[in-house]
Amino acid sequence: MKILLFAMPDTADVLQTIGCMPNLALASLAGSVEGHDVHILDLLLKKPAVKKAINDAIKTYDPQVIGLSAMTFQFDTLLRIATYIKTEHSDIKIVLGGYHSTLMYKEITDNTGRHLPVDFLVRGEGEITFSELIAELEKSSPSFQDINGLSFRDQDLWIHNPQRDLADLAQLPLPNRSCRLDHSFHLLNTPLDVLETSRGCPNNCKFCCITQMYGHSFRPFPIDRVISDLKNIKANGTRSVFIVDDNITHSIGHFKSVCMAIIDNNLNDISYITQVTAAGIANNPDLVQLMDEANFRVIFVGFESMDPNVLQSIKKPTSPKINQQAAALLREHNMAIIAGAIVGFADDTKETIKKQLQQIRSLIPDSIYLQYITPYPKTILREEMLAADLVVNKDDFSQYDGFSCVVKTKYLSQNELYKIKKLECLKPYFDIKMIWNNYFLRNYLMAFAIHELKTIAMLAYNIITLKQRKNDIDI
Repeated sequence: MKILLFAMPDTADVLQTIGCMPNLALASLAGSVEGHDVHILDLLLKKPAVKKAINDAIKTYDPQVIGLSAMTFQFDTLLRIATYIKTEHSDIKIVLGGYHSTLMYKEITDNTGRHLPVDFLVRGEGEITFSELIAELEKSSPSFQDINGLSFRDQDLWIHNPQRDLADLAQLPLPNRSCRLDHSFHLLNTPLDVLETSRGCPNNCKFCCITQMYGHSFRPFPIDRVISDLKNIKANGTRSVFIVDDNITHSIGHFKSVCMAIIDNNLNDISYITQVTAAGIANNPDLVQLMDEANFRVIFVGFESMDPNVLQSIKKPTSPKINQQAAALLREHNMAIIAGAIVGFADDTKETIKKQLQQIRSLIPDSIYLQYITPYPKTILREEMLAADLVVNKDDFSQYDGFSCVVKTKYLSQNELYKIKKLECLKPYFDIKMIWNNYFLRNYLMAFAIHELKTIAMLAYNIITLKQRKNDIDI
């Protein structure tokens, strides 16, 4: 069967200036349907001329099935693309997947089901469900009732089959990256690929929806599978890998095994990027030593805040002291620190936000990844903020990217919150401690300098106009 998989083109403006990461989920789907003619196109690489890219791909590969995957903020674009494809090619079966389709499948089909321009929704982990769907579609008289994790249309009604159990990760085939039609993914102009060594996070942070996808589970992939996947990436000539695990530091033993396997298999000539918890780093200096030896060089740390009351209120398992210890350990091992932080909590004022960001800058990170608190669907945070009437944009999920402001606080309007956060984002560019000996400036001078200049210009424009992210595609 001929299958075409599209990743959505939407991304936060600030991320677009620094790089472009491939969609790993679609490569995993491609790996699960071996023997079929599968191609993957990340539409992010084709902005803003998305329509032409879609038309060219359909004309060239003549697919019978098209798969579309979207995060919450990308779902509006997904519907526009699905509508366009169905209008032009009504015989092509369209399958939706991803976080938003999983979390909101009832709302999607209840509110727009009769007019929803798709044929199937794959809920949860998609590899097995998608492969069973493709196998059924090959039959002369397909029947979909027995495919767990699948929602399908029966005339004007939607049928939701039982949820599929979480997969045995040891049984999943390797991702098939050779199906990609464009390989120009990068971070600061350095070729980049992505890898997962585990799925899930047992924590229950109020702002996170990952437990709606995997429950409160943590499942590691077998180490030999991880190494086989890395060898495939290396064979393609890529020397920078972002490990995208939800919480790789939940199991320190697993993370150490990954590091040791990388070293033992001489894969530490690849530069690794990952996201970690501050507690996982601060409490395990021996892990940080292994990370250094395995060549982990860029580390995103979810500090979130330096206010213990805020950390407690969002159930984030860290503290200001732990944050400081984690930052010190990473600097000691010459790793770049991307400090994850959030503003827009109910009690935030201009003064508390300024204080928070001053304390984050005192950690001397190499970059700050500052987001607005965002009430994502099905999170505890959303219910609390709706009840407190702090959500300004309740229904337009296209702005739920973390960098657009959709909330207010008890003391700040939406516009006031939007502006103070953008002003605080400018300060690191003039902070001598953050500039001096900055990892990115030392290792990616021209690319990072260009990124910084673009970001400063973007922030200045945002502050003057108060304009949120726009959807700049031609569909």
